[in-house]
Amino acid sequence: MNDEQIEVLLRKAPRPPAPGRLLETLQANIALPRRAETAPVPRTEAVPLLRRWLPAVSFAVIFLSCIVAIGVQTNQFLQLKHENQTLHAGMQSIEQLRRDNAEYQRVLAARQELEQLRKDFAELQQLRVEVAQLRAQIQEAEKLRDENQQLLAANNQPAPSTGNDDLFARFEEDARAEAQSIQCINHLKQIGLAARIWANDNNDVYPPDLLSMSNELSTPKILVCPGDKGRTAARNWNEFGSGNVSYEFLNPNGSDTNPMVLLARCPIHGHVGLSDGSVQSGSSLGRTFTIIVKDGKQVLTPINKPPGAGPYP
Repeated sequence: MNDEQIEVLLRKAPRPPAPGRLLETLQANIALPRRAETAPVPRTEAVPLLRRWLPAVSFAVIFLSCIVAIGVQTNQFLQLKHENQTLHAGMQSIEQLRRDNAEYQRVLAARQELEQLRKDFAELQQLRVEVAQLRAQIQEAEKLRDENQQLLAANNQPAPSTGNDDLFARFEEDARAEAQSIQCINHLKQIGLAARIWANDNNDVYPPDLLSMSNELSTPKILVCPGDKGRTAARNWNEFGSGNVSYEFLNPNGSDTNPMVLLARCPIHGHVGLSDGSVQSGSSLGRTFTIIVKDGKQVLTPINKPPGAGPYP
């Protein structure tokens, strides 16, 4: 028989019963080891109260310090924010004041310009009145001359070669020349006024030529001097050309920064219009004023009187 067969037979064999009181006998024969006695553990000494609470107190102090620091920083931040808002409002107020000041300056300049235009207009009206008076005097002189000739013809007396006729002729010629000179000054004032109006609409810069301010001039007839016999005035701006102007325009694309710079000049009478709109009579040139060239511009300059000299005639 082999091992497997033997093992099968043993498994099939019945189990023998256990002897009686086997369990009690085994328990009685078991000897347990005795428990070793241990010495009592001594109690530790009591920890001081401060040492026990020190970590908690330290944490609480640090926590409160952080809260106080955060509160202080928050307060400073709010103050800085308030100051920043105040400064911003102040800057806006300053900017508004600057704008108001600039607007005030523009209004003041406009008022001054308007006042100057009113003065120029009043001077033009005065010149027109003087021209009308001179024309009336010329007509009166012509009337007196006609009456004198009629009286001489009624008395059958020949008119003397040098007498009343010559006197009236000289008076008439002088009056006509004076009227033409005044009217020429009037033309230069209107040219100066038109140039300033044109500059007011073009960044305070004068026009490049006389034709550019045709809208500001009432008529092209203003550009011909009454004493210029070689030129005729154009009837309108469409017919205007270089042969229809007597005056020289001397400050193209300029400004009134230097008011003594010549703006226009009459070659017939020598009158000059300045960049500030005023007109200087040609009779005073060489006596009280002279013209010099400075930075490419013709400038009217007063003549220094010698020491001890009296007033100009």
